[in-house]
Amino acid sequence: MTQFKKLLRTGLFAMIVLCGASACSNDDEPVAKNYELKEVAWTMQDNDEIKIIKQTAPGFFVDNNTDQDMEVEVSPTADVQQSSFFYTSDSDLFQLLVQAPIEIYVPNGLTPLPSDDFSYIYSGPKVLFSLEKQSIPLTIEITHKSTIPPHYRLIYSHIISLREVNATFRARFTETNTGEELEITGKWMGKFFIQNEGETTLEEIK
Repeated sequence: MTQFKKLLRTGLFAMIVLCGASACSNDDEPVAKNYELKEVAWTMQDNDEIKIIKQTAPGFFVDNNTDQDMEVEVSPTADVQQSSFFYTSDSDLFQLLVQAPIEIYVPNGLTPLPSDDFSYIYSGPKVLFSLEKQSIPLTIEITHKSTIPPHYRLIYSHIISLREVNATFRARFTETNTGEELEITGKWMGKFFIQNEGETTLEEIK
């Protein structure tokens, strides 16, 4: 019986040692990495460009079937879509580095970017640094007021001009615990409203 008690005590001690070792091994588990954006730089490579796109917008009409003048207001920019789209060949690394919503400045095409080096942007449009396509709100709204005579139809047609910017970005990140630095490069395309060319005509309703 005494020998059995000794074996029991030895077994309990071994279990305690193993549990302690297990607890210590848990302390050695790798800490999740947390990256912070350090900088974003831009350049124009051979396949990058800035171009003007003209889009014929769907026209519309308003009828005045009354015996009095009708006042109408036209908003040709109401459906204009400005956009931002980042893409890269290593989307997994992008998702690893961009762990929280980040807003950055993007080129609007008015200031030239270098082709032999990267440069930085400190003003202008600001968008989320994300691989999902997103809309950029318009900063202006164009409206036109017109008067439609009795029994006339107002026909409005217009052409929207957009500036499409294609550029290359380089983003550098720092790991907050270790100081490790990583970078990722990719492409970006943005579209910005330039102007609206509208034409209003009146036709008698017969």
